[in-house]
Amino acid sequence: MKNNKGLMFPETRTASEVAYALQSKTDGNAVILKTKDSRAINLAVALAGAEENCRIGERCRVSEPPLSTPMIYVACLAAYNAGILHGWWIDANQDPEDIQADIQEMLDDSPIEKAEEWAIHDFDNFGFIRISEHESLETVARWGQLLGEHPNEEQAISYYIQYCREKEVEPNHEHFQESYIGFWDDLKDFAQSDYIAEVYDYPGFEKREEFWSKYVDWEYLGRELDLGGGFYIDETPNGIYVFHN
Repeated sequence: MKNNKGLMFPETRTASEVAYALQSKTDGNAVILKTKDSRAINLAVALAGAEENCRIGERCRVSEPPLSTPMIYVACLAAYNAGILHGWWIDANQDPEDIQADIQEMLDDSPIEKAEEWAIHDFDNFGFIRISEHESLETVARWGQLLGEHPNEEQAISYYIQYCREKEVEPNHEHFQESYIGFWDDLKDFAQSDYIAEVYDYPGFEKREEFWSKYVDWEYLGRELDLGGGFYIDETPNGIYVFHN
């Protein structure tokens, strides 16, 4: 059974097909289901985790569910050159060969016969990461899987990838876990963090040097940590992301 990822459904489809379409990204703000089969609609909405907004005659307007998965919009260039917009939003949190298989399915579904060429025309949920039109699927999958493993760390991963580029290191889940230390408001906060206290045994210093420990210049210490070479610190308008150097 071919999964239809279009916006309009002119006739009743199975609930699984409708749910699949709802879960995929669409070009509009909602999916329109033109069907009298209320059971199929209700089941599709439940399966997709979406929400039915209103019903007009035989048509049901259903908002797409919130999506946090990194996705790329891949367009068929043969259709594009013929003035036809044909493409699919594809999950980037999978292996390159699976992304390629989805792209091939999109091409097979193209209104232009024997379509072969494609390009990435849009992307979503990649944080600050930019995806080029001809980005390799290996790179897309690597970043997509990394973001999929850490769905609440989009910005940290964006700066992590920049860090990897500068250090000429291949980004991956294990390396991110090992190198990413955390986020702080500024260098002073980082200097006063539990992490630094543990690494440099501040409790021991405070116990040994009770008097001098009261006069630590935390701002100066933060600048020294930044310049010392032990950490890679990326300053942003909202704070700093810190990695092992």
